[in-house]
Amino acid sequence: MRSTEDSHKFTPPLPTVTVETKPLIPYVEAEDAPERLKPVLDPYIKRMGFLPNALKLYMHRPEIAETLWKLNSNVMRDPSSTLDQFLKRRLAAVASKINGCTYCTSHHCAILKNDSDSGSEGWGLTDEDLRNLLTEDLEPKDEFERVCFDFVRAASEDPKNVPEEIYQRLVKLLTPPQIVELACVVGFWKLYNTIHDSLKVPLESILHSVSGYVALK
Repeated sequence: MRSTEDSHKFTPPLPTVTVETKPLIPYVEAEDAPERLKPVLDPYIKRMGFLPNALKLYMHRPEIAETLWKLNSNVMRDPSSTLDQFLKRRLAAVASKINGCTYCTSHHCAILKNDSDSGSEGWGLTDEDLRNLLTEDLEPKDEFERVCFDFVRAASEDPKNVPEEIYQRLVKLLTPPQIVELACVVGFWKLYNTIHDSLKVPLESILHSVSGYVALK
């Protein structure tokens, strides 16, 4: 997946977000976080490198925040995962772009571009890698990856009308736990994308440079 070619061959898309707007409702800052959330919040900040604006809004409802953050971890990075974390991060980026969520797509792109040695989650992709991933120019490494991408694209666009041939390949190449996990990646990001868009979560200024990827054709 990681490009071996010079990344200057592709010019990143222009940002679609250039100003960090005020939130719809006031943020709950880290120092005011409910005690029950701190065991989950601190590792989250370490992994991301900062406290995302979405989390500052979720903290108004700590009971819901606690459940959502645990679900996020269980779907995307739990030690019991049956699918590779790097694969799921790429799939999540594709799903978020299809769902039209600038906030989540930008977060995925930033994480995928981050240096893996930075201390936060990162996979070292280039801008050209991201372009290929989000415009379907990506050539999967094998048929396993191919059917995962095909399913996530189809299910994100229209979950009731995923082509039967995709299901046939799924049951041939993936185990039942992997199929369930894959469907949960689709569903979780549909949930998160919907929440973040409906709350008009302002995109953090440090991520404005990757906001244009959601509009790639």
